[in-house]
Amino acid sequence: MPEVVGHWDNLAEAQKLTQSELQAGIVETVIEAGGLISTLPVRQISGQSYLYNREDDWTASDGASFFAIRELIPWSSDMTYTQVSVALKRIARQDPIDNFIANTYNNINDYRAIMIRGLAKRLTRFLEHKIIYGDVTYTGSQEFDGLHALAQEIGGDNDVDGAETAPSFAVLRTMLDTLKIDENTIGRNGVEILMARPLARRLSASVQEAGMIRTSVTHSLGQISFSVNDLGARVMSFDGVPIRVTDYLVAEQANTGAGSDARTVYASGTKQYSILVVRRGAIEDGGLTMLMGTPPGTSAGEFFGRTSFDKLENFDSGGERLVAYPSLALGAKNSLGRIYDLTDAAWTP
Repeated sequence: MPEVVGHWDNLAEAQKLTQSELQAGIVETVIEAGGLISTLPVRQISGQSYLYNREDDWTASDGASFFAIRELIPWSSDMTYTQVSVALKRIARQDPIDNFIANTYNNINDYRAIMIRGLAKRLTRFLEHKIIYGDVTYTGSQEFDGLHALAQEIGGDNDVDGAETAPSFAVLRTMLDTLKIDENTIGRNGVEILMARPLARRLSASVQEAGMIRTSVTHSLGQISFSVNDLGARVMSFDGVPIRVTDYLVAEQANTGAGSDARTVYASGTKQYSILVVRRGAIEDGGLTMLMGTPPGTSAGEFFGRTSFDKLENFDSGGERLVAYPSLALGAKNSLGRIYDLTDAAWTP
């Protein structure tokens, strides 16, 4: 049966006289929460690297000695430091844009502006990933060490293998004690727990939905509390320490990042997750700080350096380049702790 569309021969002919309405811009679907870039203090430096001296460990018995009357008191000369050098690294991306497209398809969208926003988002997401998973030793000297690599380097009680078991409140509390969050000169200021979303979901559900069972008896979870930040978002805390639920702590491969290789994202087997405890703050106060250089064409305080190319040789095209010179500096060892190889299972006491 032929289409009846009034004056026109068919629907296709009628549609030639109209067009769809196009919404300007791009609707975002790649959305990740819990990033660290906006929360870390930034130190702008002009050199290629930054040096600072970290106090070496010593015991109380090394501090002094008892002496009898008229006993010879020897001169002491045992003070040592570890000099830490943190080098700036370069992250960059550049994309071309065809002049014909930019100048003739621009009645709805500014193609160059959309491209620049896309470049900035990609570089930011990449940097967030490397803040956690960067590794100079096992991935490449062009990277900087992220939180996993720094925790592995510190080792000892600051780096705990969860042994592919469920997360534990006892282990987390022990980690907070190890980091001496109440004894540091700046106290709990800047301390937060970074937690992968599946572990945080389990924790939230144990409080709000299922409760927690221990020897078949439900007991209180008073150490878990909820509050609201300045933007109205819910903040979960353990023993008063805020938990940052981050999408950048992803499912990880078991038994990696423990001394012989970098911590890697999940590839096979059972998905593993990590918890990181960090203290953000100035390096001189022992905290975790983002170091930033100044790319060409930027002023102090600007994150990305942008270079526009009007002409690309042999092409009717221009281009845009974004560059940043970041690195990550950890002041004191007790400003970072890691619990890794945890499964997506109910929390245990």
